[in-house]
Amino acid sequence: CPERRETRERCPRMKLRRLIKEPDLLISMAFLLGFFTICTLQVVVRFVLTVPLSWTEELVAALVIWMTFFGVIAVERKRSQIRVELLEDLLPPRPLAILYTVFDVAILACLIGIIVGGWHTIAETGYQRTPALGIPINTLIAIVPLASVVLCVIVVRNAWARLKEAWS
Repeated sequence: CPERRETRERCPRMKLRRLIKEPDLLISMAFLLGFFTICTLQVVVRFVLTVPLSWTEELVAALVIWMTFFGVIAVERKRSQIRVELLEDLLPPRPLAILYTVFDVAILACLIGIIVGGWHTIAETGYQRTPALGIPINTLIAIVPLASVVLCVIVVRNAWARLKEAWS
């Protein structure tokens, strides 16, 4: 690809490199593709061949859960979550950093609750399996506490970087 920045960003090779550096986004996209493929298969088989498949709904539900949490990790890592920009226009950097730190503490408290509740749920559902595929339910929901641990690390890292930036 040419060396000009605006052209390099559109270069397929550069996009592939960026995706490889962002495995959470790549995995989330793979789950989305799987979701789309299985939903399409379900529609075709059900309405064209009039033979519904029972396992597709379970697999699609699992893919949506996993895709959501990998997507949340990607969004939080890039600091691109939805926010009200009015505060950024009204407040100076230091009070804004303090306010966002309060938000981060609230997020961490929620994530810790999700981690604790998620581990208890995994322990309680260890013997249950999905009806059609026979996949252990705790395997399907393991992403919830695991992703929450990763999100805690990312939230702390982002908060620390924001506070350092505001005081430098």
